[in-house]
Formats: sequence, structure tokens, C-alpha cells
Amino acid sequence: MFTAGRTGRGRFICACASLFLPFRRSSERDKMGHQQLYWSHPRKFGQGSRSCRVCSNRHGLIRKYGLNMCRQCFRQYAKDIGFVKLD
Repeated sequence: MFTAGRTGRGRFICACASLFLPFRRSSERDKMGHQQLYWSHPRKFGQGSRSCRVCSNRHGLIRKYGLNMCRQCFRQYAKDIGFVKLD
């Protein structure tokens, strides 16, 4: 279809056939596709804007004292940070 050569019916197709259809190609290019819409909304505030500094997880985030770690990473690194579990 897009390569130069013979088709099954003996017709010859040029590789540059799409260059002669500028209106069709520009309308395809101007469509709002998935890649242009995906993650296009600004994420400055809210839960979607914050993630764990260790594993980039967005769930169970501990923001207190500026930790910005998920609860699983906090349990893993609490002793290294200096937190002591009291009885």
C-alpha cells in the first residue's frame, strides 16, 4: 500500500502517493489523539501531584515532617532516618 511495487491486480502504487493528499494528512495530524491527551491536565495540587521519593508510589504517602515517603518505604528506612519505635 505504501511501498512502490505491483499490486495483485497489476496496478502500480507509488511510495509518495500520500504527498498528493495534503488535506487528508493535515486533518489526521490535527486530531487530538491519545498521546496528546494522556497526562495533559496540570498536576500542581492534590494526590496526583505527589509521589514517594523512594519508589514513586502515590498511595499511602506520609507527608509529615517533609518525609514524602509511602508507608512501606517508611517502615523500611525508619531506623536509618532516626525514628525509634516506642513500646
